[in-house]
Amino acid sequence: MDLDTEHRPHASQRQWLCRFHVSEETDDAITSLDRTPQGFYALWRGHWQVENRLHHPRDTVFGEDASRSRKGAAGLMYFRDVLINLLHLHNLSPLRSIRYFSANPNELYRLLCPS
Repeated sequence: MDLDTEHRPHASQRQWLCRFHVSEETDDAITSLDRTPQGFYALWRGHWQVENRLHHPRDTVFGEDASRSRKGAAGLMYFRDVLINLLHLHNLSPLRSIRYFSANPNELYRLLCPS
């Protein structure tokens, strides 16, 4: 039995209320582009799509920001990009895939070198 529910028998019956906070954020930018506000919004969202799809997995899955390797860093970056894009092409989550392929390297070889 969980320690929390052992001392409070009705704790498992408790209902939790989740509240979502909606906020408005304003960012300023200086540009020579001639766009509508909707066009700028699309560009801004596109930037974050790249950040969320590529840069975030490179840092969280491969620990790129914490890496102390400086020699060959560009080559490793390109290899990581290719690997992440390959996983996306096969609709695979980078984090789950790295864990899976670490335990099953032959499966990674089959993905990289299909027959």
